[in-house]
Amino acid sequence: MKAEKQRKYFRLTYPASYRPTLLLDAFDYEIEDISEYGLKVKTNNDPAFMVDDTVMAIIAFPGGREFDLSGQVVRMDQGYVGLQLETPLPNSIIKSEALYLMTNFVASNQA
Repeated sequence: MKAEKQRKYFRLTYPASYRPTLLLDAFDYEIEDISEYGLKVKTNNDPAFMVDDTVMAIIAFPGGREFDLSGQVVRMDQGYVGLQLETPLPNSIIKSEALYLMTNFVASNQA
């Protein structure tokens, strides 16, 4: 049996109906999950992304909050890109997003 890799940072996965957006130049991309130092972005194999590229963009959260970021493309896999952020997302953003998701999505799925 293959051992799973342990992630160094907590990863917050979004439901399809409530995903933040990566605003890059004139294009918007869905963000599937976030961590303090990374993002998984749905790109549908957009040729604009290449491994080792540096990206400067904005995360637009569904509640209206935005965060400027820069990072490097570290992985491309089946329509997704993994970005490693140069500056971490503030822990306060991750905590408030996690609380919102737990309150509005997890609780409603268990009812």
